[in-house]
Amino acid sequence: MKKIATERITTNLPLSVVLGGGGVRGLAHLGVLEVLAERGYQISELVGTSVGALILTYYAAVGLDLQEMRQLGLGMTSKHLLSWALLRRLPQSWQARYRYQAGIIPDYLDRLSRASAERLHHGVERIGLVSYDMRARAEILYHNLQADLLLDDALRGSVAIPFVFPPRKCLVQGRELHLVDGGVSNKLPVDKLFQPPFAPRRILAVDVANRHEHRAENLAKIDHLRRTHPEVPIEVVYPDTIGKATILYRTKGLESLIESGRSVVSHF
Repeated sequence: MKKIATERITTNLPLSVVLGGGGVRGLAHLGVLEVLAERGYQISELVGTSVGALILTYYAAVGLDLQEMRQLGLGMTSKHLLSWALLRRLPQSWQARYRYQAGIIPDYLDRLSRASAERLHHGVERIGLVSYDMRARAEILYHNLQADLLLDDALRGSVAIPFVFPPRKCLVQGRELHLVDGGVSNKLPVDKLFQPPFAPRRILAVDVANRHEHRAENLAKIDHLRRTHPEVPIEVVYPDTIGKATILYRTKGLESLIESGRSVVSHF
């Protein structure tokens, strides 16, 4: 049996980062990314699902800096999210009239629609967004080197929490997809880094699950990947998100989520 790599993640090699799903708990991802940027880590690949896909898209594809993303996250409320969920079910005229109820969400989605994954930012070379196709009952992996699925559709599908947001319907190679939150089937998609076009050399996975059993499932998957790909070190960090909310939350606790993400990589 090959020996499983145990080297620490260092700045001398490109880093592949996986951001898990978890609604507002994903603010912890920002803290992780802040520390990695401050310490000079070279993030070459980002893969995520749900809120993890949201954060990596605005960072690597839209090109927001982490300070603006922090302000964006801290300025979003449960009311904004629920208002947007309701507006998505109303006619376009009503959406335009009441979009202010959703706060900053519509404006930033407009910025997403104008973005392209052909040119990434902050040194990132490859991104992957995981969603789930309700029609085919299958996971869908979008990456920036493909042309048959739009970035806008991939992200809106990946964050479409079932029963809260309607599925994102899109047509790909003559097949209609009904995309919803990728966390339905894959809450921490580390496995997607072992599919083309990704080429991980060091992996850092950020688990923002709020239940112990979900963390156990994620770790079991990672242990399997460590055995089947022993040449690639995989490290997992666990921000303080157990028992924390997904959609219904109080804004006073948002700052602590970001700081929790910072704390789990403070030893790097």
